[in-house]
Amino acid sequence: MFRLVTEGKDWDMLSLLIALAAAPAAQSQAAIDQSRRALVACLKTAAAEGKPPEVTTDSFGVWAKTRCATGASALQGSMVAFDMKNGSSRKSANEGAQMAVDDYVESARNTFSNRQP
Repeated sequence: MFRLVTEGKDWDMLSLLIALAAAPAAQSQAAIDQSRRALVACLKTAAAEGKPPEVTTDSFGVWAKTRCATGASALQGSMVAFDMKNGSSRKSANEGAQMAVDDYVESARNTFSNRQP
């Protein structure tokens, strides 16, 4: 087996390859995290700013999805890319990502609903 010596430390080539392979996965996870945080922030703002009678509990989901479409799209795109990179089909990855976005919107709808008198 090949050996790589760096700064007095002895590394297996296999360890180096594993570390190099893990780096893109960490970047993908970071993209998902960043997109998720942006969507959650947008949905929290939407839940705080939505006022009846223009926005009701029943209409909140559509209103919030429209208002936070950029964040939802970014999260869905990063999740799909990650899942496909890990072997999922595009259809399966899209379905999973859409369910995740829908869950975030539903959670925001519940928050909005609980704030209503």
